[in-house]
Amino acid sequence: MRNLSKRDMEAYCGDPSQLFYIRKCRLEEGKSKGTDALRIRNGQGLDMLVLPDKCFAIPELTFQGINAGFISKTGICGPQFYQEEGTRGFLRNFEAGFLTTCGLTYMGTPGTEDGQAYGLHGVISNTPAEHVSYGVYWENKEAVIRFGGEVREGYLFGPNMRIIREFEVSTVENKLRIRDRVENLAFERAPLMLLYHFNIGYPMLDESCRLYTNFGEIGSRDGLPEEKKAKSCEFQKPEAGFEEEVYFRTMKEHTKEGFALLHNQELEKAVVLKFDPEQLPVLNEWKSQRAGDYALGLEPGTAHVGGRIRAKEEGILQYLEAGESRTFEIEAEFIDCRTQDEKRKAFINTL
Repeated sequence: MRNLSKRDMEAYCGDPSQLFYIRKCRLEEGKSKGTDALRIRNGQGLDMLVLPDKCFAIPELTFQGINAGFISKTGICGPQFYQEEGTRGFLRNFEAGFLTTCGLTYMGTPGTEDGQAYGLHGVISNTPAEHVSYGVYWENKEAVIRFGGEVREGYLFGPNMRIIREFEVSTVENKLRIRDRVENLAFERAPLMLLYHFNIGYPMLDESCRLYTNFGEIGSRDGLPEEKKAKSCEFQKPEAGFEEEVYFRTMKEHTKEGFALLHNQELEKAVVLKFDPEQLPVLNEWKSQRAGDYALGLEPGTAHVGGRIRAKEEGILQYLEAGESRTFEIEAEFIDCRTQDEKRKAFINTL
């Protein structure tokens, strides 16, 4: 599709929604019943479903008609079904999708600290947004799809955190940009844990895939042997009973941009995440090759997913002072290697 000015586009189209749009809708079946959603098409190959009722989770995303995300056996679940219960509570409501956001004061492995139990990945992913806005905006002769809002984590005598989110989808390139600002509205210092749980599923993920990343040192959640770490970027066919593998990657000092690129050689497609390693210093990898749970999680975070207690013990737990805020930016780009392979090679050539 040609890139047209607004006026030229109007000459071709009675309504621009025949090229790109963002629409509000509501899901009405099963455990998703009553969940508000946004349906988005960018006119270049990206189609997605976004859930403001779940901190702007993206349960469905396709690129040029090919599914990119992973939907778990729970299916899409409304936030009203969430109950925090160790690991199981989160997993019962975790459709995964292309993106689930985790945090804000804890994420990762559950634990108990000072008598308070903290479940898997926090509560923000099942919290509805406030002040939701969305629309198509023309800027510098380009139409941009934007949506966002505010999501809060807090309770009486506890934390008072807010994440202000802005998403941007290009109508010229197949890019999704996220800009978040996390604020501590309380009057005491609070832990800050934020995780972008991107999930790739079949057919974008299969045994023809290879993962590339410029993050250096690699560790694991469960003390995995070196031979498994050496194959962390390779994938296989689904296997019954495959035990999940979780890796932590950290960046060398003074690297300005981190990236993780998944290349599907069979489909000739690639997905790349780009982010600032000073904002998100750990790239977590969740490798599940289990039959029925076949997924790859690429998860930039403020810490690894070993949980808040472990992060505190290792001295990597971040904090926000009272009244302080911090900004996070991340971009996902989808590449058709048949026509844009120079983009994929440019990333790999930096390794």
